[in-house]
Amino acid sequence: MMLMNFRAFSSFQYAMLAFALLLILLHLLPDSIRSVLEYHRSQPAQIWRALTGHLLHSNHWHLVMNLGALLLMLMLHQLYYQLSSFALLLLSGCIGISVLLYLFSPDIQIYLGLSGWLHCFITVGALLDIKHKIHSGWLILLGVIAKVGYEQWQGPDQELAALIDANVAIDAHFYGVICGLLLGLLFVISAKPAESQVQH
Repeated sequence: MMLMNFRAFSSFQYAMLAFALLLILLHLLPDSIRSVLEYHRSQPAQIWRALTGHLLHSNHWHLVMNLGALLLMLMLHQLYYQLSSFALLLLSGCIGISVLLYLFSPDIQIYLGLSGWLHCFITVGALLDIKHKIHSGWLILLGVIAKVGYEQWQGPDQELAALIDANVAIDAHFYGVICGLLLGLLFVISAKPAESQVQH
């Protein structure tokens, strides 16, 4: 069996590995600490929750699924990002989704999970694909829009809710796409050719 060659990792890939480990460590925190990090509608003054709530997960299945989705999206689009641009997208996307949840989804009192931001991330990646004339970007963009549209029409998946031991916050997915479209336009305007984004 071939071992992973960590020497071949770029600085960005090491940062993504650290980010994944951070998500795992946050998941292992005691409930007393997690409770002051989760997004909670009743605590708008504790602004850190607008970011940290997205980094927590309801159970290990929730965490594993989001880590898997993150890995897949990085495989597709990591060449578009430097660490600074990824951090900017993470911060602005999470805060944007939290603001939209607070303004337009009063029924969501507590929110946990990276899935809303993952919808933002894949939307931005699709727009960057389109800018670089990668035609699959259109398929990804139309697919994610169709997904959130179906969720808004049909409602959350109850089997998935049972698996992750939490209600599926389909509004966060919808707001993630909205944030992705808005942020994606900024990334498209400022994007350099994809070849120049390779990390060393």
